Amino acid sequence: MKLKTKISLLLFSSLLLLFVAIFYNSIVDLRHASAKSAESQALATAKVIEAGLTAHMVSGTMDQRDAFIHQVTSLENMKQLWLVRSSKVSHQYGKGPFAEDARDGIDKSVLESGETVIESTGGIFEDATVRLSMPYKATINGKLDCLSCHDVKAGDTLGVISIEMKTNDLKALSYRNIIIGSLLLVVLFGGMVFFLYKKVLIYFDRFEAMGRCARLAQHGDLSARVPEELSDDHDARALNTLIEKFQTSLETIQENLSGIVHMDSVDDPLEALSDGSARLSDIAGFTHTLHRDANANEAYVHIAHHFSDKFKIDDVNLITYNPLSQETKIVYEKKAILCDAQSGCRAARTGETVDSSMPDGICPKMITPNEHYVCVPYTINSASTFVVSMVSDKKNMLNGIRAGTHMVDETLHAIRGEIAHHQMREDIEKLQRIDPLSGLYTKNFLLERMFMIVKESKRTAIPYGVMILNVDDFTTINDVYGEKVGDETIRIIGRTLLDSLRESDVIARLSGDEFAVLLYDCDPLHVNNVGEKIRALFANKKLKAHASGFIKTMRIGTAVFPQQHKDIAQCLAYARLAMNEAKREGGNLSVKFHTRLLESN
Repeated sequence: MKLKTKISLLLFSSLLLLFVAIFYNSIVDLRHASAKSAESQALATAKVIEAGLTAHMVSGTMDQRDAFIHQVTSLENMKQLWLVRSSKVSHQYGKGPFAEDARDGIDKSVLESGETVIESTGGIFEDATVRLSMPYKATINGKLDCLSCHDVKAGDTLGVISIEMKTNDLKALSYRNIIIGSLLLVVLFGGMVFFLYKKVLIYFDRFEAMGRCARLAQHGDLSARVPEELSDDHDARALNTLIEKFQTSLETIQENLSGIVHMDSVDDPLEALSDGSARLSDIAGFTHTLHRDANANEAYVHIAHHFSDKFKIDDVNLITYNPLSQETKIVYEKKAILCDAQSGCRAARTGETVDSSMPDGICPKMITPNEHYVCVPYTINSASTFVVSMVSDKKNMLNGIRAGTHMVDETLHAIRGEIAHHQMREDIEKLQRIDPLSGLYTKNFLLERMFMIVKESKRTAIPYGVMILNVDDFTTINDVYGEKVGDETIRIIGRTLLDSLRESDVIARLSGDEFAVLLYDCDPLHVNNVGEKIRALFANKKLKAHASGFIKTMRIGTAVFPQQHKDIAQCLAYARLAMNEAKREGGNLSVKFHTRLLESN
């Protein structure tokens, strides 16, 4: 039931009850007043009768009493008049010529008590009758001496005067007052109803419309407005304006926010907006964390922990893929990764999520088929695709990830700038450390490593073998076969050195065809053996040039740190002297540094 209907029924019911109460009270009051007036008239009439009877007795004309009684009875509104003798009078004088015995209990009651009884009979809308029974008592008052004739005492009841009178005139007066009062009440009631309907109840329509707008807005429906016919009120117009502004702002925020985070299509857009803004705040804080990371590896750790915490899963691995070079790298693994991603990641290659629960989601690179996994790829830029791989031995552990892959996408979308930044820094640092042609370290990295080796040697005294090597007559390769063949020769030297040495050894290209090697924990004899191994291996390489091939050799000089000098840079200079000695001796030779070389130079 509408609020207006409820209030209307309540007000109209209250007014109607008030009207009925006033009407009834008016009738009762008028009826009471009419009865009192009739009773007063009846009492006055009884007094007149009493006085008349007394006069007849004093004057000795009691034989004319009946004529007096008849005249009184014929008065207007008089219905009946009768006299009752007391037992004492009847005993003294007899019952008389007329039956003057008590007619009813009222007469008897008055004879016994000597008290006047007045009663009114008849309903509100019926003819009313006033019955009065008044005692006639013996008195001694001057010439009036009832005791002289009656054998009674003063104050004894000699008889009863009983009359019945109609109250037609008073009733008519009451009806007239009731009708006038009723008309006034009807006019007042109608006026109040008109005022309530026109001036008051419209507010309830307005309040109900405003309440409906508020209730719908509470549940996210901002389409409701207070109708135009009810919106002429300032508050209603203000509410409509507020809802319109709120709806416009909400739609604008949703449109802007949906480009950053996924907005769930729920019935309540405020709830979706709250959830989206919370995720956006979380992503913004996470992005700020990545921005402060010192390098890509530190950022990868934070990214893995972020997804691990969000999806409550322990095994999160991160993979990068370069579509240009088709190089795949595992940049973070929580545990030993269970797939051969480095030989090619399906998610990175296809750009689609790989899910073990899908019929076509089985990845051929997975080493352990019984594991459950979800791998979500995201393109960072044209040279980098980022893959978040989440693995578990329990299938239901990944249900939250399957339902929330959009959260992975929106997070990666937000942090892709930071990922690209760290990857670019890593590439720049790699260019500074790695020679792009040979794949070996650069001279700058070698100098940094030499500085650290000198510091470590004071604590550990670990010996290093130091080598410098050049290709014999390298300039003829560029002159005869061209720079392309010369570049390929540099690449072959790089691969040869990497294949011949350990991961703990430092291999660097200094310039042109000059290379340096720092052999970790190496004695003098071993240094010379390694040099011979490298020289012999390179001498067996057949370099391609056009349709033919050729063989080249290299010269190598070696020294030992810190036995031959406490400064490894000086040992590098010693190795260069030894290499120059090999050149003087015709090349294709490995020469150890000896102090006599200082004298010759």
